[in-house]
Parts: sequence; structure tokens; C-alpha cells
Amino acid sequence: MKRLIYVAAGAAALLASCAKVSDTTLISGAGLPEEISEVTVKVGEKIDTVVTVAEGKFSISVPTDICSVGTILIGQDGANFIADGTPLTVEAGEKIVITSKYPKISVQQKLNAYRDADAAAIDSYMEKRREIYSDTLLTAEEKDARFEEFAEPFIEEYNNSNVRAFTDNKDNAVALFVLQNLDLEDAELDSLLNLLAPGVQAHPMVVRMQESLAKRLETGEGKMFKDFTVSTVAGLSRSIPPQPMYKEVKLSDYVGKGKYVLVDFWSPWCGPCKREMPNIKAVYEKYAGADFDVLSIAVWENQGPEVTINTAADLGMTWNQINNAGSVPTDIYGIEGIPHIILFGPDGTILKRGLRGADIETTISGYVSAKN
Repeated sequence: MKRLIYVAAGAAALLASCAKVSDTTLISGAGLPEEISEVTVKVGEKIDTVVTVAEGKFSISVPTDICSVGTILIGQDGANFIADGTPLTVEAGEKIVITSKYPKISVQQKLNAYRDADAAAIDSYMEKRREIYSDTLLTAEEKDARFEEFAEPFIEEYNNSNVRAFTDNKDNAVALFVLQNLDLEDAELDSLLNLLAPGVQAHPMVVRMQESLAKRLETGEGKMFKDFTVSTVAGLSRSIPPQPMYKEVKLSDYVGKGKYVLVDFWSPWCGPCKREMPNIKAVYEKYAGADFDVLSIAVWENQGPEVTINTAADLGMTWNQINNAGSVPTDIYGIEGIPHIILFGPDGTILKRGLRGADIETTISGYVSAKN
């Protein structure tokens, strides 16, 4: 397999913690369409300004800050930039392209190189997937096996390339883009975040990431569960229109009661959550009893409790339910995406987080015997 190569241009002058080439960064554009009369330039909460376009041209100077990400909006399109202290040129064609006059010392060029390499890697991955699954000579099982054989080393190298890109850019805002593509265990992610320059660590995205990571580490495997209380909808009244009937429930009403409990955090609008339900239903029917149970907790709902109740019924979710939980449990457990499935032990110890697919039954079978 052709190795995924990360290409980047750098300079020693920019490798110190948030070092600067110039105190200001000139951003200019020319040849903009006639209908564009202004562009908007934003940098976090520091800058949000409208710049007038005259004869297809504009320019603005902003403070240099290689630890922040800016956005230029031209009509309906936008592009990110890093104010790196070099003159930046904006071209608005099929897409907005921002380049530096001095590419060898430009953090903007490092961002361009990283995003180009990442896009090439994703395109390569998707093309190989299409090639495998369009092969009419293979059975479905053979296609799955061949794709898995390709995907596993590809994803491993993709992740390794992102770790290398992170290491090369831990002192600038390119690291913010790399972080969104990293797939690491929490302990590894924690180590990397600690390497970031203070200016990058202060970015709101990193702050939120660190907060969620801290919650996940506090509720990691081997830790005791953390309780919470929410007002769940126990049912709907017979009035017209039906009104929800609430009752307070705790996680401890189900967890830590002497059973292994599989807890599924889901939402009725979540496609991957619905696709996971057959796996959860299968283990419930096979293992539920004196030693094992299932609990689904609906979070981040946005369509009202009746939608959750009806969706659960349609999906055949006959096990214990908590709905209307909002973000209470996800904040406590540092959950950033759903479905998120956790196996708790009889005393409430967290045994496994992030279960999906076949791993659900594989994990449960290691603790509980199937019903006769």
C-alpha cells in the first residue's frame, strides 16, 4: 500500500511557542467577482469585521497570531487562514484559496499542505472502497474481508501520519485541524494535548476537548460509575393533546444493583444509534436475566419526548428506558458522540466503554452466560 505522506513546509523562526514573523498580517485579494461588494474577516472572538471590496480588490491587516484560526467569507463561500505574519493572498475561484508570499516560513502554507494531504488520503480511501465493493466477482463476505484487509493498515498509517503532523505543528493552529482527525485512546490524547503550546491550549476547541477528556478519564474503565438524576418521561397522558408525565430517575436505580448492565446512550434522530439497536436487542434477548440487563438513555433529544417513546417502540426496545436526559449524562461521562455504549459491572464498576457492533456480545459473553 502506498504510504500516506504528510507534506509540510516549516521554518525555525516559527517553531518557538507562538513566535511571530511580523506583528501584523496583511491579507489582500484581487479579481473578485463584480457582485462581491464586501468580505467578512473573523478571528475567534477577537475580530469580526466587514471589509469593502473596490474594483474586485480588498485588503486588511490583522494582528499576527499563529495559535488562532481565522475565517474569510466571500459571498456564500468561506476559507480558513492563520495570521502568520507573512502577506497572505486570497483568490476566489471555484473555491477560496489563501497562500503566502513567503511559503517557506508560512504557517498558512503548512495548513494548506496538511489539508491537501488529508484530502488526498481520504480520496484514496474512498476510491479503494468503491473499487472493492463494485467488484461483481466477489461475494458480499469476500468484499467485507478484502475491505477490512485494506482498511486496517490504511487507517493505522493515516492515524500515524496525523500524529506526525501534530508533532510538527504543536506550536501553531494547524494542530487544531489535526486534532479533529486523530483517533487515539484517551491516555494518548491526554499526552499529546499536554505538548501543545500555551496559546493553542487556550483555544476554545482544545479547552472543550480537555474538559471532555478529563471527564472520560474520571469515568474510564476500572472506575466506579458516577450517578446522575434526570426527569424522564414515564408516559403520555390520555388528554388531548397528550401531555408528558414525568418522574425523577437516577442511574443508580439500574446500575450497581448486582447485575452487569449494558447502557446505551442514543437519540431518536441518530442513524448510527438506530443501526446499533439490532446488536443490543440480540444480547438482551440472549443474556438478560438475573445477571444481566440493558438500559437505553436518550440524550440530546430535539423533537419532544413522544418521538423518543414512539421511536423506541418502533425499534423494539423492550428493555429499560430513560429519556429526556439532555446533556446531563454526556457531560458527566465526557461523551462527544453517540451511540456510546458502556458495560457496567455488578457493583457499578465501568468495565468497557465505546462498545460497537460484534464487540458488544464478545465483551458481554466474557462476563455472563447465555440463557438456557
